Amino acid sequence: MDKGRIIGVLLGFLIAIPVYIRLLCRVFTVGFGVFKVKERKPPACLQDPQFGVHKYMKVNGIKIHYVEAGEENKPLMVFVHGFPEFWFAWRHQMNYFKKNYRVVALDNRGYNDSDKPAGIENYHIKNLIDDVKALVEGLGVNKFTLVGHDWGGAICWTFAALYPE
Repeated sequence: MDKGRIIGVLLGFLIAIPVYIRLLCRVFTVGFGVFKVKERKPPACLQDPQFGVHKYMKVNGIKIHYVEAGEENKPLMVFVHGFPEFWFAWRHQMNYFKKNYRVVALDNRGYNDSDKPAGIENYHIKNLIDDVKALVEGLGVNKFTLVGHDWGGAICWTFAALYPE
């Protein structure tokens, strides 16, 4: 190992010593709770009723979170978010379209308040499409407008290819 690398490693350790001392002091004063993740409340903007009502539906064995606005007797418009977003990405569109549509913005599996099943096989596009299909059927609708962005656009396009009706 060359001399410069050894000096760099030693300087790194010296700089880190105060951090480790502070951590040890916190462990002695607070206990091992210092490593516990705090329970947090969502920011107020996510609970703002102007965007709609937060709801959950069990589909394909998992819980899907969605936000719904507009009158139930109006045509349904479903928004599917992209990566790494969640329903909140559609708030402006929901506010605009809720006048003429029943709007629903869902959290895909693995995002925000929807369930996060273990295993990559649970995130195959067919599962994501079936989640959208089951959610819409659970809402009691068979004709609707599907809007997607980014990865949600790929989900919507594949949905339309598989279920053109």
